Amino acid sequence: MIRVVSLAFLTLLLLPNLASAQSGSPSQGIDQISDPTTEFVLDMFRFEPDFVRLPVGGRVIFNNSRGQHTVMSANGLIPEGVEKISIANTASETRTMDVPGLYVLTCKVHGRYGMVMLIAVGDREAWQNPPTSWKKSLSGRAGEKLELLVKKLNEDIPH
Repeated sequence: MIRVVSLAFLTLLLLPNLASAQSGSPSQGIDQISDPTTEFVLDMFRFEPDFVRLPVGGRVIFNNSRGQHTVMSANGLIPEGVEKISIANTASETRTMDVPGLYVLTCKVHGRYGMVMLIAVGDREAWQNPPTSWKKSLSGRAGEKLELLVKKLNEDIPH
């Protein structure tokens, strides 16, 4: 019985990756974590990973948008013309990133604690110069986290 349950669990875990392998589109799973044991406040509520690079057409699988966790696009911090992202109350939801640029996403409830993530889609020309106004767009711990993510982005860009 334990083997059957373990096999079923493993199968469910691998399905999103199997689907992306069949479709040819790269995909990245994003987990939403609550960890009250962490010493660093910005890590207490977080997306994991919190920084992702994808080609145009790549897919993001958001896991655990249940309870108080959500995935919301931060106001004005997604590419122009892209429909706002709003995910809540679902175990898993997949989004295809068809427009190049930078996407800043946050949890509606835990964003104030720094639950923010950054997705860079497409070639670096589409996102290599994030606006300096970004730092002012999110305040408090969310702003601190965004600053750290922009630093990761800049370190990731080959010079």
